[in-house]
Amino acid sequence: MKATTIKITVLLLVVVTFQSCLNVANDVKSWIELNAEDEIFGKYHMLEDDGIKIYLPDVFKRYSSVEYQQLLDSLATKKDYEYESKRLKSMRELEGNLYLYFDETTRSTYSINTMPYMPLYKRDAQYLLGMIRLGNERVAENTDLKFTKITAKYNASNGPQIFKVVHRIDNEAKQTSTFSTTYIISSNHKTVFINLTTPFDVYFDPFLQKMIL
Repeated sequence: MKATTIKITVLLLVVVTFQSCLNVANDVKSWIELNAEDEIFGKYHMLEDDGIKIYLPDVFKRYSSVEYQQLLDSLATKKDYEYESKRLKSMRELEGNLYLYFDETTRSTYSINTMPYMPLYKRDAQYLLGMIRLGNERVAENTDLKFTKITAKYNASNGPQIFKVVHRIDNEAKQTSTFSTTYIISSNHKTVFINLTTPFDVYFDPFLQKMIL
C-alpha cells in the first residue's frame, strides 16, 4: 500500500468523524433536491494551480483557509470549530493543493485536494472502506455519534477510477444528522480527493461528472 493511500485513509477518518452542527433552514429548496433525471445548473471554477475545472452549484463561493476558518468561527460552536480546524490542518498537510467552497444557504462545505497521481484499484477502495469502518467503530464507542454507510462504490469502467463513499453521521444527543460524501478520482495522471459535507443526503454525481481533469 502506497504512502499516499495511507494518508488518504487518515484523512477519510478525520472527514467522516466531523459532525457539523450548523443550523439550516428546514424549507431550503435548491440543488440539494436534485434527482438523477434533473437538469443541473451551476458554473465552472478553475483550480489555477492544477489545471483542473470543477463544476458546482451557483451558490458555492470559494474561500481561503483563513477566510473559511473565520466563517466557521462565526457560525459553529467552539467544539465543532475545533473539529473542522483539525480537518483543515490534515488536508493542508497532504502533498498538493487545497481548495475550499461553501454554500451559506444550506451550510454545506465542498473541499478538494489535488494530490500526486496514484492509480486507484478496487483493492485500494476495499482497504480504505475497511479502515473507515474500523475508525467509525472506535469513535462511536466514545461519543454520541452513530455512523451509517449509505453508499460505497468503486468504478473504473468509463476511464476514470472513482471511489465514492457516503455516510450519515447522527449525533444522538443533539438529534442532528450530517452527510459526508467523499470521492477519490484518478484520471489523466491526476488524483483528487473531494469531500462534500451537507445537512441532507445529496445526489451530487451530475456535478462531479462535469469536472475536467
